[in-house]
Amino acid sequence: MKLQEMFHDWEDVEKHRANTVIFAERDPADVMYVVLSGEVELTLGSEPLGIEGKGGMIGEMAMIYPAGTRSATATTLSKVKLARLNRDQFRSLVDENTDFALHVMGVLANRLIVANSFIAQLSK
Repeated sequence: MKLQEMFHDWEDVEKHRANTVIFAERDPADVMYVVLSGEVELTLGSEPLGIEGKGGMIGEMAMIYPAGTRSATATTLSKVKLARLNRDQFRSLVDENTDFALHVMGVLANRLIVANSFIAQLSK
């Protein structure tokens, strides 16, 4: 699924310069983002979890599990353009688009794999 095509005319867009923190661990969590251009690094503490580029998602856990706070920090590595989705917009897309819903599930599954690897390394 090419999310950048799905969101090419999205009205709620944010632009950030390189080395900007989009959200930090423990920040309030009420939106998610689709990366339309640029790269964003996700970190937990000072440990890198991964990099999301064009078509990637960040902050999606807040849409599924509304714990109220972010579980990681997202920092731009370059100039970025992001489509911003609130919980209502996310739920509408999941209801209307099975491919989008399955894509989000795949992203979440990958995040769990990375988190499990991170925890396993810490316990050594």
